[in-house]
Amino acid sequence: MSKILKGLIAPQLTPFNSDGSINYNEYTRLTSYLTGNGVNGIFVCGTTGEFVNLTIQERINLLRAAQDGIRNDATILFNVTALNLEDVQILCDAAKNFDADAVSFTPPYYHSYDQIALASYFEKSIACAGDIPVYLYNMPGMTKNPITPALLSRLCKTCPTIRGIKDSSMDYMTFLEFQNCKPDSDFRIITGNDAQVLTTLMAGADSAVIAMAGVFPCLCKSIFTLFEEGKLNEAKAAQDTVMELRGLVRSVMPIMSHKYILEKLGFCMGPARYPFRNLNVSEKEKIDSTLASLNLLP
Repeated sequence: MSKILKGLIAPQLTPFNSDGSINYNEYTRLTSYLTGNGVNGIFVCGTTGEFVNLTIQERINLLRAAQDGIRNDATILFNVTALNLEDVQILCDAAKNFDADAVSFTPPYYHSYDQIALASYFEKSIACAGDIPVYLYNMPGMTKNPITPALLSRLCKTCPTIRGIKDSSMDYMTFLEFQNCKPDSDFRIITGNDAQVLTTLMAGADSAVIAMAGVFPCLCKSIFTLFEEGKLNEAKAAQDTVMELRGLVRSVMPIMSHKYILEKLGFCMGPARYPFRNLNVSEKEKIDSTLASLNLLP
């Protein structure tokens, strides 16, 4: 039986070998690191996992590698987004075969679609997942096709397996409006914004899927722990540190800067894979300087 997604979920980055192939052994090791250091679950093949640049088989293999490293009864959310139903079905079947706890769909990307087309896209895609719990993924900055509160309300009525939505709109009002669309108390409105973890916890949320959790799980988990203990000043201090790190990686190049920090922590993330590029010396020095000032490295 699938476990309920709750708490801190880390979008896991994808390590590569020198020849450009995926380093699955390191992915398993990274899964163990994250789930052994506070995160309640991992997000396989999310945005920071570079899913749009991977083959369907590579994405399935990453799910298998994650299962090999999962610890402490953590959950696995598997992104099965694809722009044709054949690939969606293959990914959904893999989610069933390799025991993902839930699957995730972003809106379609590249073209712009109206609300009628988006509703049809989600309904057909979700049908491929059968009875697996589904979490929608609102990422309008990347997809250019937002999930509106009205669309979420419609989909919750037509697709009962939807159990939550990850909101990466960076718009706090959208997050609050999504809360008014909840069909029941177990439905999750999950922030996808590193900058809004504490704010959304204070607004009644209990879950976050944030990129920095894939690098510094203990720091990100401390926001939850300190908030639950009523230590709001300390929770804000932890949130401020995450905010500074968020600003740092966004000022360089997200994903590659996240990977560089993991390299500093002892993980072999490998070179950039097409179409990304490796960081230059000045970019690495900027990251090194900030990490030293924050005293975050062992």
